[in-house]
Amino acid sequence: MSRKRRAPKRKIINDPKYGSPVISKLINKMMYGGKKTTAEKIIYDALDKIKEKTKEDPIKIFNEAIKNVKPNLEVRSRRVGGATYQVPVEVKSNRSQTLALRWIVDFSRKRKNKSMADRLFNELMDASQRKGSSIKKREDTHKMAESNKAFAHFRW
Repeated sequence: MSRKRRAPKRKIINDPKYGSPVISKLINKMMYGGKKTTAEKIIYDALDKIKEKTKEDPIKIFNEAIKNVKPNLEVRSRRVGGATYQVPVEVKSNRSQTLALRWIVDFSRKRKNKSMADRLFNELMDASQRKGSSIKKREDTHKMAESNKAFAHFRW
């Protein structure tokens, strides 16, 4: 971290096909080793599969999936008098979107399908229907925050 001042926020450029900054962020999360065109191809293939399977707007289903995976609460470690407490904190909208994208990419990578586009397609479809690993991760995060509600007075 810089000691002088906060790093400036970078402007996210909208993706070329759908014009969505969220899809652009997903492309950047999916990218390995600077291979952006490969990541774009995977994501656009997954969105095309959503379009042909559901006959609906893929952006609508994608946004629904992201909305379902976004966490509202999370726990942060707080050290008080030699003890470390897991303090529940509300999640800011930027962070919740970032967490949702990260969880979807991570759990789609762990799936057992042939291509990455298939895995991402299945994870997005599951998330839009409120099932799947990324939704379970969100529920676990909320459960952890709920069980540590007693330490909420340590919030800063």
